[in-house]
Amino acid sequence: MSNEDMLKKLNELSITIQKQQREIEILRQELKNQQNRIDKVQETQHEEVKKVVKAATEEKSKEWSAKIPKWIKNTKLSGDLRLRYEGRYNMEEKQVDGSKKDLPTRDRYRIRARLFFDSKITDEIGTHFMICTNQDEHREATTTNQTFSDDFNDKGIYLHRAYAVYKPNWLNGLELTAGKFKNTFLNTRNMWDPDVNPEGIYERYQYQGWKNFKPFIHLGQMVVNEVKKETDDAALYINQLGFDWNLGKVKWTLAGSYTDWANTHNSKYLNVAEYKGGGGNTFVTDPSDPTKLKYVYDYNLWEGITFVKFKLWDIPTTLTFDYIVNTADHVPSDHDTAYYAGFQLGDTKKKGDWFLRYYYARIENDAVIGSMNDQDFYGANRKGHKIRARYMLYDQVHFTTSYFHTDNLNSWDTSSDDFDKQKSREQEDRLQCDFGFTF
Repeated sequence: MSNEDMLKKLNELSITIQKQQREIEILRQELKNQQNRIDKVQETQHEEVKKVVKAATEEKSKEWSAKIPKWIKNTKLSGDLRLRYEGRYNMEEKQVDGSKKDLPTRDRYRIRARLFFDSKITDEIGTHFMICTNQDEHREATTTNQTFSDDFNDKGIYLHRAYAVYKPNWLNGLELTAGKFKNTFLNTRNMWDPDVNPEGIYERYQYQGWKNFKPFIHLGQMVVNEVKKETDDAALYINQLGFDWNLGKVKWTLAGSYTDWANTHNSKYLNVAEYKGGGGNTFVTDPSDPTKLKYVYDYNLWEGITFVKFKLWDIPTTLTFDYIVNTADHVPSDHDTAYYAGFQLGDTKKKGDWFLRYYYARIENDAVIGSMNDQDFYGANRKGHKIRARYMLYDQVHFTTSYFHTDNLNSWDTSSDDFDKQKSREQEDRLQCDFGFTF
């Protein structure tokens, strides 16, 4: 074969290869287009299936929803769990000879579990229930803790709140509540432990006609103890008047109240000085029953309380002051007054938030009912400091630590009828470390 023939054959072969490559590329593009069409069909089919499934699910959901009672759909369930270590240090007890005895340190591990049920009956009426742990032996109104103790025995659960509330549409700002309810009166721990839930009725109205200034009135009629015999029941009456005033970047709340504890001699626990040791009030032997003690004085309490909220730089800040005086007859001037002053920096709503709180309190012997106020602070005839800090580890998990340094205000009378119940209310340091979980 000559060179010319060879070149000609090579040229023909090259043309053939190029033609084949073009045909291969056309086939490859056809395959790609076909795959795209298949993918598009599959995607369309997938979307159609999703629509059919969604429609069927919604239809079935409507069927199921129609079978669920309306009250269940209008009920909200929530709760929390608190795990606590509590240490009590440097405790003292007064002796009959006037000396003081050091008491051993006490370490306790405690638990609190609570469930809340809120149900909307109508757009004007709602109900609330709360069940939680409490002390099995005493069922104290001032605590919801259970201590790790009793050889792994089960912990008691009790009804802590149960009430109905009416908020009529025809008068915005009016609230009528009856049952065993949360204490909604403006207060501090000088007057009330936050775990106390009164029983009875309250009426509250806050005028909504002004934008920045909203006065309110809050009235309560509570049953302390009902007695079978023909005598007056122990009762509690609270009348509070105040206002919320928005002053630009400052919110000022001020209230005055009159609290009347009536017929305390007919209470079941308070008058016998057995409830938390009488709470530091003044007692005397009951002439009608030498085995019991009764209050020496009545408790007719006037209170002024104020909260001022603002931002210190970008930090939410609250200042609090509370002043209480018992105006009942014959109460000694060094037994009738209590005051509370404190502040809080920060607020806790989500992960990373924190607050720091401090207060100083001074509570004379008969300024308040000592078994109803902050029992960690230890009732009446008390003075001292409390510091609390909290950090939100997650949106629904927090760590809190509290420290108390408290001491008695007036020296206990070793000759008094209730000395044995009050003698341990001397100096004490208390530390609490909590992990809290909410849902």
